[in-house]
Amino acid sequence: MKSLKALRDKIDQIDQKISQLLEKRAKEVLEIKKIKKKHKLKVTDKTREKEILSRHNGAYQKEIFKKIISSSKKLQRSTLE
Repeated sequence: MKSLKALRDKIDQIDQKISQLLEKRAKEVLEIKKIKKKHKLKVTDKTREKEILSRHNGAYQKEIFKKIISSSKKLQRSTLE
């Protein structure tokens, strides 16, 4: 059985990778913002949100991606104004 510290160390490593991927995602969100602004498109795209969520089966993953989507929309809104 692994120790609590060893498991937490693994989680810390995973969290670091997740953080790096979220940074990359945020950069892409900002590029999308530019396109939406240019074409006067709304920030919210329910069809796209459903598409993203449909790729994730577990309730745990869906909940996380709902938060990611929400944060992405906030990022777009904060830079559109």
